[in-house]
Amino acid sequence: MIEQMKELPANVIGFRATGKITKEEFDTVLIPAVDKVADTTGEINYLFVLETDVSNMSAGAWYDDMKVGLKHLLHWRKIAIASDQGGVNKVTDIAKHVMPGEVRSFTLSEIDEAVNWLAI
Repeated sequence: MIEQMKELPANVIGFRATGKITKEEFDTVLIPAVDKVADTTGEINYLFVLETDVSNMSAGAWYDDMKVGLKHLLHWRKIAIASDQGGVNKVTDIAKHVMPGEVRSFTLSEIDEAVNWLAI
């Protein structure tokens, strides 16, 4: 399940993923919210908190994740991925070399640090 996080700084958009993650949730929750921020502000400070195993993401969800990333390629200002899965953090650290903007990985215990970093 993907839910948009509330109580974040005005310039940060964030999502929490738990349990099974489907394409439909990307299509109805995440993508419209990211599109709105990109259209309104022209830049995205993005937090994705992954509290479930990556194997719980459907193929359609992976595709939509890639699609939204490419659609807004020039809008990403900062991206923070929070997960306790070492593989996710390694991929995030590799992504910082190919994505525009700044990209950082955080552990789940560092979510407040991630939010502070994004807000600056």
